Amino acid sequence: LGANADSDNFWELYQNNFNLIHKNFFKNLKEKYPSLTPSDLRICALLRLNLSTKDIAKFTQLSVRGVEGARYRLRKKFNLDEGTSLIDFLLSFQ
Repeated sequence: LGANADSDNFWELYQNNFNLIHKNFFKNLKEKYPSLTPSDLRICALLRLNLSTKDIAKFTQLSVRGVEGARYRLRKKFNLDEGTSLIDFLLSFQ
């Protein structure tokens, strides 16, 4: 329980700092795609930083396969075709 609380506090601090740099990213993403979960938003933020799947897995304590699954579900939620990069989509999202 203590580790989860520390992780949640870290994520809240990270999210606040991320919002300072990438103004309204989370707000706009949630408005346009209301079905996104807090976990989805976390993965989106890490992808926007151009982190690898392996690095995201370490940071989120998911398996590489778990991150790959999350990326697949995000592509579905964003309705991206096969030719569109998820990272490019998130980098260009305002």
